[in-house]
Amino acid sequence: METVKEDIYIKLDNHVRIEKNDVSLGDMASVCCNDEVLRQQAEGTIIFSFEKEKKEVVSILYIYERLYQELGEKLRFYSIGETDCVVDLTEAKGQSEIWGKVQVVFVSLITFFGAAFSIMTYNEDAGVADVFKKLYQLFLEEGAGNGVLEGAYSIGIAMGVILFFNHFENKKRRDPTAMEIQMNKYEKDVVEASVKASDRRGKSLDSEG
Repeated sequence: METVKEDIYIKLDNHVRIEKNDVSLGDMASVCCNDEVLRQQAEGTIIFSFEKEKKEVVSILYIYERLYQELGEKLRFYSIGETDCVVDLTEAKGQSEIWGKVQVVFVSLITFFGAAFSIMTYNEDAGVADVFKKLYQLFLEEGAGNGVLEGAYSIGIAMGVILFFNHFENKKRRDPTAMEIQMNKYEKDVVEASVKASDRRGKSLDSEG
């Protein structure tokens, strides 16, 4: 008599960030199964634990092996998501309400002065040097100019690029903004590069069968 196997559907994410060392299947994927108890057991199965590295690339085949080891072989898996998942270990950070308000004010000021500068350069036909010259004339003596604006402008561009590509957090909006779309493309490239690099070094958590 043929043994009836339980079907488990796994939708694996391509990139997740967590704040704990022990990573379970529920941290990386959505799980669907007719047996609710089995589904909870699958989600709670520890797939791996962080040791020295703070980033791991996990293969869906490695996940299958761990589930077979923990739940037995009377299972049938269906992957409807990614084949590899990049898991990053992050530090838990508490944020006070005051610090949140300071950040809002800081971003608002940057947005205000950035928009004002954009309008001025547009009116000057994108003449940044001319705008700096007029600002020096307004706030300093005639002909004065010590390069502070030029230096701040250069540092601001560099910091803007760094923040845009590394620290911009996606917000829950109905429609993604243009910046979020670009961040999505960038993150996808990072994930693919991490998977390929990890495969080349032989450090991916993958099936050995």
